[in-house]
Amino acid sequence: MVSSLAWSFVFLGLASSVHAACPGAPAPAYPYRVAAGWSATPVLGNLSRPRGIVVDTKGNLLVLERGKGITGHKVDENGCIKSSKIVVEDPNLNHGIDVHPSGKSIVASTPDLAYQWDYDADDLEATDRRTLITSMLGPGHNTRTLHISRKSPDYLVVSVGSGSNIDEGAFQAVAGRAQIRSFDTRNLGAEGSTFTDGNAGKVLGFGMRNSVGIAEDREGTIHSIDNSVDDAYRVNVVTGQVLDIHNDNPAEKVYALGQANNANESFFGGAPYCYTVYDPAPITDLSLQPGDYFALQPNSSFNDAWCSANAARPSLILPPHTAPLDMKFGVKGDNNLYIGLHGSWNRETTIGYKVIVVAGEYSGGKWVPSGGITTGSSDLLTNQNEANCGTGCFRPVGLAFDEDGEKLYVSSDTSGEVFLLKRGSGAFGGFKNHPPSSVMTVVVALPALMWALSQAL
Repeated sequence: MVSSLAWSFVFLGLASSVHAACPGAPAPAYPYRVAAGWSATPVLGNLSRPRGIVVDTKGNLLVLERGKGITGHKVDENGCIKSSKIVVEDPNLNHGIDVHPSGKSIVASTPDLAYQWDYDADDLEATDRRTLITSMLGPGHNTRTLHISRKSPDYLVVSVGSGSNIDEGAFQAVAGRAQIRSFDTRNLGAEGSTFTDGNAGKVLGFGMRNSVGIAEDREGTIHSIDNSVDDAYRVNVVTGQVLDIHNDNPAEKVYALGQANNANESFFGGAPYCYTVYDPAPITDLSLQPGDYFALQPNSSFNDAWCSANAARPSLILPPHTAPLDMKFGVKGDNNLYIGLHGSWNRETTIGYKVIVVAGEYSGGKWVPSGGITTGSSDLLTNQNEANCGTGCFRPVGLAFDEDGEKLYVSSDTSGEVFLLKRGSGAFGGFKNHPPSSVMTVVVALPALMWALSQAL
């Protein structure tokens, strides 16, 4: 016989596994872990593929939801959601969003257009839509990341990805693909300006393949984080053999692009000819180190030596296929870089699917990783079993700090969630890992447990 007390313990364990740390908050779609010294909880669920997120000047959370528009969420002193409403109803908005430092306007993007609205943070209302940038639509990657410079608020930074995995147009700055431009909004046309209008926008970087994440450090330097090529190969210059090197090459990478108001128009990120080594071992025809450039198919025009001389060296490399989609620098005295990894598909074993932290410092007027280009990272928010993420996990997209840097919001598009991370392991009543592994054991074993209990009765 199993006592009623034993049954109570079973269900008490299950209840704790789904208990929300914020009033009315949803249970997580997948079990997760958070680093020591932090607490985490979902604060929003059942969203329509949430992508870009931002905290406005009044502390409200704005979420761009694909197929829906922009939703606004008032939060309490703990960062929990008090109320929500639709701010902009537009199913064509698909990724980029930002709030002007004044708090009086917001911007958001479709695959073709960047818009601006007047914004009232008190009432979560956006009015008087205006078109800023046009003619961004093209094949391939369709996110259009937007960032309003905090140091130079008249400048809007816009990223457009490549048209294909290996896009020849990436090498041509005039093509308007695989590049990042900075626009002086005071020079935009009355009906907006085209992405390739050289009078309105200047090239911050081209050959960037797919730099979805853009962030500005506290010194005003713009940084991007690039998703590198899939299905990478190497043509051996000695034997002519085509080597499959895609599992551990090339690296994803962070670039320091310079100031938004002073684009040099010559920063070349390497695509489509040059890529960055993560693991040198599969490239057997020359001696390389992590962070070095190599050509997929060396020829007389574009070869390893040409790449080394002409492609800008990244400041940081990350494991291949982790798909970084956003990054944010720590606030105030926090010198870390926070990166959201959407996760791999072009790899035998899945990796990514988490938020990581890279230690850094400020040197020469910009942020740099503390250990150079190969500086390692630590996990902040992770799925419980990254290796199983091919069958289902949350996938981080957007990151947004509140003003004091004590709260970090993270969106996950595939699970329709927004998480809140707070410094302090007891910030959410001890729910540091949700659910804890002991609870997960009970949940996973529940069918067998129920059968055994039924036999004992």
